Amino acid sequence: MFSRKLAKSMRERLRAERRENQLIEARAKEEISFIYVVNPPEIPRIAFGSGLERVTLPMSGPSLTPFMRKIQGEVREFPGPHEYNTTKDLIKKNASKYGNAPFVSKLPRLAQTATSAYPPVGTYHVHPPKKLKQAARPFNVGALQKPVEKFTTTGPANYAIDRQSPNMKICSAFGSKRIIWPAVAIICSPVNNAKCSKCSSTPIGDYYHQFKLNLDLCRSCMKKQLRILKRCTTDLYYRARMRNELNQYQRVRYCGFFHDHQGTTAAIQLMSKSTLKYKIRTENYLYTYHKL
Repeated sequence: MFSRKLAKSMRERLRAERRENQLIEARAKEEISFIYVVNPPEIPRIAFGSGLERVTLPMSGPSLTPFMRKIQGEVREFPGPHEYNTTKDLIKKNASKYGNAPFVSKLPRLAQTATSAYPPVGTYHVHPPKKLKQAARPFNVGALQKPVEKFTTTGPANYAIDRQSPNMKICSAFGSKRIIWPAVAIICSPVNNAKCSKCSSTPIGDYYHQFKLNLDLCRSCMKKQLRILKRCTTDLYYRARMRNELNQYQRVRYCGFFHDHQGTTAAIQLMSKSTLKYKIRTENYLYTYHKL
């Protein structure tokens, strides 16, 4: 099959377009800095046959984001109270230019301050009461009266019912025995080898011990570390690391308060067992409310 022969006018138009493209390519090869740019067509301003400005973003509703609400400002079709130019006083003597109606109340809008007929506080002449002479025998009874005892019981509102108290450390040994471990661990050794890792002094009384690294810390140094921990200038990372390190310390004490080793493994009892048990039982109760 042979292709259909084009008309003469069609062949001439194709020949002219081909010649124009060849001229453009030859000019582009001669001039290296030439950039062939095709201007895009201009977008018509009229949309749907109307040239009015349209709101493309939502002005209200769930589709309005906080950023859009911030940049669009106040959207209202009426002027605000501060945009009126009031040249005349708004307070008029008569509400209408024709005057007042009959039987209208002509009392002032705001009532006057009422004055009291009684003198205020501070103007009274108060005389101090005379001291009465105490009778020798109240109610004709010569016996000594029992003094009123001071009420030392804690009030109901002083109990922190919303805060659960921690449980005591109890060793039941599967029901064979029941041992309440002391709230403060007791280190029993012939010689007190405790030494503070900060000030290198021997702690007096209770101190803090870290069992993993075998480090000691006296109470004064612990208070200094807690004071540094509460400073506003302390870095957050350093505060978290410091709190983690201080939580590993436990309160301990040397065994010299209830027996004396005198440098040997044997010990001389300085406190009876009943007194020691009462002391441990009392401290276990009080240390449930203790904070580091």
